Amino acid sequence: MRPLTYVIPKCLLPVGGKPLLERTMRYLGTYDITEFVLCVAYLKKQIMDTFGNGSSLGAKIQYAQAEMPLGTAGQLRTAASFLDSTFVAMNGDIITNLNIAKLLETHKKQGAIATIALKEFGVKIPYGHLVVDREGRVKAFEEKPTLNYMAIAGVYVLEPRVIDSIPGGVACSLETETFPKLISQGEKVDSYYEEAYWADVGSMADFERVNNEALDDPSIVVPQRPEQVD
Repeated sequence: MRPLTYVIPKCLLPVGGKPLLERTMRYLGTYDITEFVLCVAYLKKQIMDTFGNGSSLGAKIQYAQAEMPLGTAGQLRTAASFLDSTFVAMNGDIITNLNIAKLLETHKKQGAIATIALKEFGVKIPYGHLVVDREGRVKAFEEKPTLNYMAIAGVYVLEPRVIDSIPGGVACSLETETFPKLISQGEKVDSYYEEAYWADVGSMADFERVNNEALDDPSIVVPQRPEQVD
């Protein structure tokens, strides 16, 4: 997202005229989530000055501060003193209308230490795909297929003891370090999938696309109250 992020943190970039992070908090607010801990590092003063204590959003905001970015797990570790019950964690550069109530319900039913929301991601192969046997004989052919994978959506429900497995003061990743460690220790890490809108504002092309989509569908910027869990 450079050069934009030289002077403004990614989470404050406007989507449909509103800061991305404001949209995220309003979205979570439709599920009656109104207490937030923002893990901040890069250009953190801009974020803190923009949202203050959260009163303008009808929310309560506290800040877990670091002097440098520490990765998805390391940054979460800075919020340890604020977390004493089941909580939702969400990346700051995504937009989604995933049903958080259903995600929480799944987590509760499964009794996991962590539940990871998933999205389906397709990779278009630009070449013809061949299936061959051990002798090199062609058995099947498919022209430029799309391979579909279940990818991490950047939304999680976590138990506080997840924090105990994260080292303090060092960069660390939930996806490549913390979750594999928990699984190796025999902890239950679950997943949740539903078809939902999802966008990662991770490049200029994504930023432009999401803003164009917001013009066509205002609910991307102003989330609607979700359906109730059955």
